[in-house]
Amino acid sequence: MDSRQQQSDKARKVFRAAQHSLGVEAVRLTLRLVSSMTPQALRKNPAGFVAKWHHEINGLRKKSRKAGQAYYRLERAIWLGRTVDDGLGIRPTMNGLWNDLYGVADMPKVSGVGDPIRLDPSPWSEDNDRESHKDMSTVFHFKATERLKKAEKEANKDFLTIESLDDLDDILMQSIADNLAGEAQKVTEGGGRDAISEGVLKDPGALRYMRVPEEGACYFCIMLASRGASYRNKWTAGDADVRQFHPNCKCEAVPIFSNDYEYPPEVKAAVAAWKNFGGGNKQQFRRFMAKHQREID
Repeated sequence: MDSRQQQSDKARKVFRAAQHSLGVEAVRLTLRLVSSMTPQALRKNPAGFVAKWHHEINGLRKKSRKAGQAYYRLERAIWLGRTVDDGLGIRPTMNGLWNDLYGVADMPKVSGVGDPIRLDPSPWSEDNDRESHKDMSTVFHFKATERLKKAEKEANKDFLTIESLDDLDDILMQSIADNLAGEAQKVTEGGGRDAISEGVLKDPGALRYMRVPEEGACYFCIMLASRGASYRNKWTAGDADVRQFHPNCKCEAVPIFSNDYEYPPEVKAAVAAWKNFGGGNKQQFRRFMAKHQREID
């Protein structure tokens, strides 16, 4: 049987796969919606487009939130031998928890039975879910509107260099697609990330929260990941919150339930990079990482 660390690493990778799949689908959906609109219709009713886009993306965000909760419950069971209620009050088996995560990741499920796992109170509530959805909706509409304005501004910069208004429309639609696709991925995968950070904040069984960057992550993500396993009352790394994620970010949120948890290689590398840097602000760390990358290349 795999060790707890091996099981935990496996669960994290399954969750990352689920998040990646949902993020890719969000980008595809966004590009499909943009391509179905004419520039004239978009200019005439941008709010209508944003509302339609929000409805579609919110469905994917809910799936991501479900994936985050499934991952959280499994991680907790791996390390503590008990998990949190999912709202149904049914005691799951370990295989059942694995299958919940496999299900949201569209992966083959495992067979077999096992002993029911004891339940602790859920860190998530319907009120919290509704509040999270409300907050996200407000931010989403603001962000989407800002992205549309930015796209039109970028397209208009090329006005004097184009040969026809049709070319301007093409530039506008491409700029909109580029601006919104990354935002869609961020909002979608934010469902799972928020579920985990909420769990860590409200679950007495959780110790800390960790950010795991992807290989080749940007300086900003490495800086935040260098915080390692952050205590719940210390979310910041320098002057940035470790729960911040940018468009197209592939970093993942990981709940920590035991001091025996071993950092993944990506986090160890981030911690080492910050230690070698020696301290400073974001801009200084960015220059340090750029220089380090040039030396590697």
